[in-house]
Amino acid sequence: MAASQKIAAYWRGRAEKAARCAAAQEVACADAGLSTPVADYRVIAYRGLDGTELRARAILPKAPGPHPCILVWHDLDRGARGWFQLTRYLAAGYAVVHPEYRRWTRDLSAGWQDGPEGLEAARLVEDALVAAHVARALPGVDPERLFTHGEGFGGLFALAAAALVPGVARCAVVNAMPADVRGAWERGASSLAYEGVYRHFREEDPCAEQADEFFSALAYVDAAELAALVPQSCEVLDGICLMDDVAPAETQRAAYDRMACPKRLVTYPKYAHERLNDFENRLLSFMHFGER
Repeated sequence: MAASQKIAAYWRGRAEKAARCAAAQEVACADAGLSTPVADYRVIAYRGLDGTELRARAILPKAPGPHPCILVWHDLDRGARGWFQLTRYLAAGYAVVHPEYRRWTRDLSAGWQDGPEGLEAARLVEDALVAAHVARALPGVDPERLFTHGEGFGGLFALAAAALVPGVARCAVVNAMPADVRGAWERGASSLAYEGVYRHFREEDPCAEQADEFFSALAYVDAAELAALVPQSCEVLDGICLMDDVAPAETQRAAYDRMACPKRLVTYPKYAHERLNDFENRLLSFMHFGER
């Protein structure tokens, strides 16, 4: 079996377990202490595949549903988005779910010796799959009109959910990483998601004697591999900043090129690893599902 087929089989198996995990538990839903005339603000608690307690911020419209739902994942170093920022999606008629991340070392290579079962980063991908299934079952949410959105490292989770969770019809990512991890290493990427890779070859394998085995393990948390699994039923909007030295544009393009689904590419020649007003404007029109 080819490497990409093994990765696809692995993640499809984990996605099935994520669906069963979400269906088997009672999700706790606590008032977030905020109130508006148009929505309820909640903090939801649920468990990952390994039993770890996870949390997400949820905004549920008070108007009769069912409503489309957007799942938003933030970048590695930016922290969870505030309620004010998340509320803007209500204007487009959406429910909102914003998963928070479990504590981890932020080292992409942590646990690579044990393959995908040992990778810390793979647990975060699993968390994203469980979160998407939890979101599908929230009151007032239309499980067939899900939208996933991620910036930077959050793009990995948005693509994973789009690839492996039923009902995801739209996916938008910008500056997605890690992507084409080996290519990123060869180009000298050493910040954020790639810092652990850089340190691995400085401290553990200075002659790159285990490079093939190492990158075979990390391929399981590579956005390019997960992008290839996004089905034809989902459309992707992808933003790439050509001056990005955190998530090099060539690696992001590798992920985009692997997509076999309907897709749109927006490039920003004079932007780096940052939030983009223009992309968010495009996101607004891309969120439109049409009349149900």
